[in-house]
Amino acid sequence: MKIAINILKALEIIITSIWGIIIGIFGPISIIYYETVPKLADHYIIRVWLINSIVCYIVGTIIVMLKFYKVALCFHGVGLIVSLYIYSVFNGIYEGIEAQSPAQLYMPIIFVTILTLIITVLANYKKIVERLETKKEKTYEAAPSVLGGEYQAEMPKKKKK
Repeated sequence: MKIAINILKALEIIITSIWGIIIGIFGPISIIYYETVPKLADHYIIRVWLINSIVCYIVGTIIVMLKFYKVALCFHGVGLIVSLYIYSVFNGIYEGIEAQSPAQLYMPIIFVTILTLIITVLANYKKIVERLETKKEKTYEAAPSVLGGEYQAEMPKKKKK
């Protein structure tokens, strides 16, 4: 399990480095400062894209490395929702224009979120199995068989006076 988690962490660092830092941060900065697309340079969605990349990619990956998997999953989940919002805004901007929307630049958070989900499940696998077993045992204790058998309820013994 630990080897698989470490391999997935390394893959997540590589993806975060490529898409999160290079494309997710330098892409919006180049659109804002170099006005590669004049219509988008002053649009608020570029700043949302930049903040989303910094917070949800980089901070989320740092939290994964600190082994707070559930918190990191929350960060990446929020990043996924914001990325879908960015996608819908870009579709509105590029509607009727023959230019291509930069969807491939901010959508890899989907893959990062899936990786974080897998890491979280693998890291908490023993706890999940224990909870399922205790739940299964509690259902047998809560509903004993009327006919007897393996899960027959035991009557409490009366105390002698």
